[in-house]
Amino acid sequence: MTEIAGAEAFSGALKNKARKYPDREDPRWRQGMIFPRVTPGFALSAGESVFTIGSCFARNVEKALLDRGLKVPTADFSAPNDEAPGQANRILNQYNPGTMLQCVRSIGAPVDRKGLYPVADGQVLDCLLATGSRPVSATRGVERRQQIRDLYAEGLASSGVVVITLGLVEAWYDQQSETYLNEAPTRKLLTAEPARFVFRQLDIIQSQQLVFEMLDRLIDGGRRKVVLTVSPVPLQVTFAGGDATVRNSYSKSVLRVVAELAARTFPQVDYFPSYEIITTLGLRGYGEDNVHVRPAIVNEVIGYMTSCYVA
Repeated sequence: MTEIAGAEAFSGALKNKARKYPDREDPRWRQGMIFPRVTPGFALSAGESVFTIGSCFARNVEKALLDRGLKVPTADFSAPNDEAPGQANRILNQYNPGTMLQCVRSIGAPVDRKGLYPVADGQVLDCLLATGSRPVSATRGVERRQQIRDLYAEGLASSGVVVITLGLVEAWYDQQSETYLNEAPTRKLLTAEPARFVFRQLDIIQSQQLVFEMLDRLIDGGRRKVVLTVSPVPLQVTFAGGDATVRNSYSKSVLRVVAELAARTFPQVDYFPSYEIITTLGLRGYGEDNVHVRPAIVNEVIGYMTSCYVA
């Protein structure tokens, strides 16, 4: 809870030029969107390395950062198209706080086989990665894990800033290996081992624990700064029951609260309101699927972020 003495709260509000929700005459309103005032806690220098973690919106962030002269280690990663069709590094997508934390925890640890599940013909399915349930050989599965672990280790070692895009709070969990999954297990796996896998809809406390541990590790005693965002890309399919629209609202609300708590708790963490900016535009900001944000809108929003942070 935040508590401020009455007179101090009134005085502070009068000094705050952004205290009123902007109308269409306000300079914060432009091109159909509201761009909240941002007060960065640190600055980025041109040519600086920025590591990105998160959902598909993080891939959009990467391109915008590269276009503005920043180095982005994750943008250099690629997987064969038959392993993850589409963008070459989409296999790096991480959607829930549990899998994001596991990626950070993996640095310096031996590569393991948690989340690698056998399927037909000696192949394995890696439910820690965004593969769209595409299997690979067991050898390739371990090799790819090693490549991604090395990317995190080397990329974070060279980066003083991390941009994290929190995606959703729905996650599958392997109780046997105590592992959060990035993709749901197959129906065959669920049938074969019914007690092994559970679906979790994380609440604020659970999400906060996962995110705060991740931030502790990334900040590393003040070595790095973090820009924390919430992805405007909605939950596409829900396992929690009810309408996906309502479940998406819950998911984003939980993550937004956790992001606020993180920014208040860690001096090295800033919150950037990409979620707020894009959603003020309504569905006009999205493609025909009402899911993916139009590239021009992403570019506008990340352009605003870099204008705030790049010295």
